[in-house]
Amino acid sequence: MNATGIAAYATAWMVFAAMHSLLARSAAQQTVESALRGWYRMIYNLVSLAIFAMVLIVGKEFLSNHSHPTLDNQAMMLVLSAVRFGGIIMMALAFSTYDVGRFVGVTQIMKGENLGSAATEPFQRSGLNRWVRHPLYTGAFLVFWAGAGSSLGLWTAVWGSLYILIGSLFEERKLVRIYGADYRKYQQEVPRFVPRLR
Repeated sequence: MNATGIAAYATAWMVFAAMHSLLARSAAQQTVESALRGWYRMIYNLVSLAIFAMVLIVGKEFLSNHSHPTLDNQAMMLVLSAVRFGGIIMMALAFSTYDVGRFVGVTQIMKGENLGSAATEPFQRSGLNRWVRHPLYTGAFLVFWAGAGSSLGLWTAVWGSLYILIGSLFEERKLVRIYGADYRKYQQEVPRFVPRLR
């Protein structure tokens, strides 16, 4: 086991998580947005992507991307590919329910909107949100763990899943502040990641 590589990759994920979480906090958003105006969301996304790319570069530098021999057979590869494909489809369907322009930041730039306008977005319960509160994250879990057959894939799944689990708790607090009793009721009726069988 490459303990140094695992530690380096874990550190890179922690840096990404700290930056992403810090800039997502309301107080930080208001401070930064006062300088950037409608460009905040776009710059936030670009910075996040750049740091995440650096995280993956650290992982590729320190950890092996070769599949474990027990997983390197045609049947297992087909199963993992199907799980990965299902996760990608789920993420695409989940993403389609969002206002892509607002998510990316183009709408805010074109209309000169600030972050306060995000609170006026309608509460979304359609599509996959009828079965899980965070279908985008459920799809990400499938993609992560379908690729866990190598050292790099395994630790990407571990740190990525941990980040999603912790980050979603903070996100839920924010959604409760925005939507109040409606979101609390939604929390009681719909599971966070895994749909109920009945």
